[in-house]
Amino acid sequence: MSLKIQIRLGVSLMLGLLLGLGSYVIFTIHRLESEGPVVQAANARMAQQAVYLFLGISTLLGIVLLVRLPRLVVRPLHRLTADVERVAGPGPATRVSVAKNNEVGSVAAAVNRVLRQAEDERRATLAELITQRNRTDSLVRSLDEGLLLIDQQGLIVLTNPVACLLLSLPPKELLGRPAAEVARTNDMLRDWLAVLSAPPTAEHASQGPTYLVRPHGENLHYQLTVTAIEAFNEDLKKSEPAGHVLCLRNVSDFKNLDQLKSTFLATISHELKTPLASINLSLMLLQDERLEAAKRQQVAGGIRAETQRLLGLVGQLIEVARLDAGGDLKLNPQPVPLPEVVRYATETIKAQLDDKQLQLRVRLAEPLPHAQADVEKTTWVLINLLSNAIRYSPHGANLTIHVKPWGEMVQLSVEDEGPGIPKEYHIRIFQRFAGGPRAAGMPGGGSGLGLSISREFITAQGGQLWVESQPGAGSCFTFTLPAAG
Repeated sequence: MSLKIQIRLGVSLMLGLLLGLGSYVIFTIHRLESEGPVVQAANARMAQQAVYLFLGISTLLGIVLLVRLPRLVVRPLHRLTADVERVAGPGPATRVSVAKNNEVGSVAAAVNRVLRQAEDERRATLAELITQRNRTDSLVRSLDEGLLLIDQQGLIVLTNPVACLLLSLPPKELLGRPAAEVARTNDMLRDWLAVLSAPPTAEHASQGPTYLVRPHGENLHYQLTVTAIEAFNEDLKKSEPAGHVLCLRNVSDFKNLDQLKSTFLATISHELKTPLASINLSLMLLQDERLEAAKRQQVAGGIRAETQRLLGLVGQLIEVARLDAGGDLKLNPQPVPLPEVVRYATETIKAQLDDKQLQLRVRLAEPLPHAQADVEKTTWVLINLLSNAIRYSPHGANLTIHVKPWGEMVQLSVEDEGPGIPKEYHIRIFQRFAGGPRAAGMPGGGSGLGLSISREFITAQGGQLWVESQPGAGSCFTFTLPAAG
């Protein structure tokens, strides 16, 4: 039975008793007026007793209703309030109990619906927060930069694998610990905190020093940047300090480029200075009128050779500048007989061979298909490979050129008996300005451009260029070109 019906029933019963009492009194009065004195006295006593009875019953019913009705209304509300507080508390309860199918039960059911909807929204929000946290955690973990977050109390609240690698500490020994405490036994973190404690600058972020680390045997350079964090205080309506972010950016590529630039400038200066000094000395000799004619011709030939060397070097620089500017290689592919390319290249470097008394052997396979290639670019590559082989070969050594079919390609190799190249340089020597290792008793590396340009020439024609070498066993540079159809 609903609470409303119970209240109406109690009030109706009370009103019924009162109306019954009133009706009985009125009926009794009319009856007494029409009766005799003796009968009136007897009936009056009976009416008085009936009125007292009605009054007693009404009073008792009123007391019952006075006690029962508030309890009937308040007790379910108290129980509902207790259930709501229990659900709102930290316990496991998530629903209020629906004891009866009345108004309070309806309110409890409505509260449960609200709680269920709030629980669904909370779960959706929690799932979204977990997703965002995992995404942020994955982003932080995948950064190539070291990241360390220190709050206003000096506690380390966030780190990533790169920072742990630089500090040589696992995350469990960093997170939640005071940074100053960790720095007592970690020199790297102590240096970082020294930048953090430096006087603040006008800039939002302050640059720190660059650190050199060797986590896997390779040189890595990291630039420290310290950025202050501010949080907005809603109560005070202003921003307050919330900690610092220590970011270590991997600047190894920039350092390597800077080193390559310095090496290139030193190398190119040497490469330019040597022929210029030779030309200058030769011109001084030519000014001597006592010099014989044959000797003059020899000196003039030396000037011509050094001039060609300078022109070749400048040509390499121009070619690199054009390629870096996005210029396309202008190729003229056509069927090319490689024996003719080999003949022209060997005639070009014949003077260099004779100067070091090197023995050149050419081995051409039979039959040998033509190559679909650009004659000028292919000849340039072969001359460059031969010049490198001559440079690093000892006096009286052998040079061998191999030309043979290779599937749908044609393969050409230049093999020398020089000092060889360690495996770790096999990729680096094809990078611009990189150059190779310096061997004892051998001249320094060239400009570091020839092999880079050669690979681009061969790759543009659909071929490949690589090296096979090991220290003490010479080197073999090989390139392939498509066979002419």
